[in-house]
Amino acid sequence: MTKFARHRAVWESFIDCMHSGADKETLTRLLAENVVLNSPLGDEPLVGREAVVEAIQTVKRLAADLTYKEALSGETHHAAFFRLQIEDTVVNGMDYALIDADGKIAEVTIWWRPLPSAVAMQGHLANVLGMQPWELRTNGA
Repeated sequence: MTKFARHRAVWESFIDCMHSGADKETLTRLLAENVVLNSPLGDEPLVGREAVVEAIQTVKRLAADLTYKEALSGETHHAAFFRLQIEDTVVNGMDYALIDADGKIAEVTIWWRPLPSAVAMQGHLANVLGMQPWELRTNGA
């Protein structure tokens, strides 16, 4: 018998919240107090509900499109595949989340691809979030 991670409804509520505008009250209810966000926005994770809610709302506010395409559940984690567009930059991404025993999202790790678009996307968000913008370096440039 296949086992799935507990709290699938919490993960689905998070995705619904993102699709409907990333409401602060809903995000606050879904995230653990000391939630950790590992993201392509900076080198260090964001820690704490307030900082993570602010980052999520900033991304959602700037996004021309943020659409979750598929949610996945395993034994201990949940994931969701999405498409994010800010201005003319588009990335495909994955949110990978751990939900704690209390049914709160305790940790989220975000991946973006392809790399040139991820660097451009981080550049759109870095100054708004007070982070250092990335620079893509290639052998020929």
